[in-house]
Amino acid sequence: MASPTIVIVPGLWLGPRPYELLVEEMKKAAPSLTDFVYASLVSTGKSSPGNPTMYDDAMGIREVIKPLVEAGIRLVVVGHSAGAFLSAMATEDLEIGEKLAAPSGGGVERFIFIAGGILPVGAPHPPMAFLDVKGGEGYCRDPDELLFHDVDDTVARKYEEFFRCQPAEGWAGHCTYTGWEKVPSSYILSEHDRVVPPQVQEMCAGLAGSDVIRIPAGHMPMLSDPKMLAKKVVGCLGLKE
Repeated sequence: MASPTIVIVPGLWLGPRPYELLVEEMKKAAPSLTDFVYASLVSTGKSSPGNPTMYDDAMGIREVIKPLVEAGIRLVVVGHSAGAFLSAMATEDLEIGEKLAAPSGGGVERFIFIAGGILPVGAPHPPMAFLDVKGGEGYCRDPDELLFHDVDDTVARKYEEFFRCQPAEGWAGHCTYTGWEKVPSSYILSEHDRVVPPQVQEMCAGLAGSDVIRIPAGHMPMLSDPKMLAKKVVGCLGLKE
């Protein structure tokens, strides 16, 4: 059977660029992986008021995933940080065998969460203590301390150029769907994370019933050690290196 297409859903602020290193290493670790797609958050780079909300982010992810499923493509969704719960909100009836997926034979067959926030249906999005609000724009309060503390300085300086704001508003919604209830999931837990504390990640992984893989990294392992992270993701897929 052919390898699945990998859909990468970024977290806040940086868009898809930091994940390019992960993709490069995944291709080296598992040459059968050839198809990667990014489903960026539509709210990144937008400010309040009148901004896209978390619901718009989930819909934007869905708009990337749905045509692939309708084309009969098997997908694994990799969600990092906020991209975890947002991607799980986006796949209703698009999982393997579900209503919209079954006719094509495609569908989402697994989630892989990296240091991800996970919410059950009906749960409100929690306050974000790491958000520094300036007018209608929300930024990471201290990127060097929270995001890049274990990232090589040269790499950190390169990727900080891609920082964009998130809206200050639009996060007070409730989770409406959880795709991880329909298909298996894996959770890569970053033990040195300063954004989503490891104990919170433990709770999130338990909520989703995910297989847990622990890594000695901060919140941005795709920058601090992309080769190590790639091997862990490939392992979650059950592919041989």
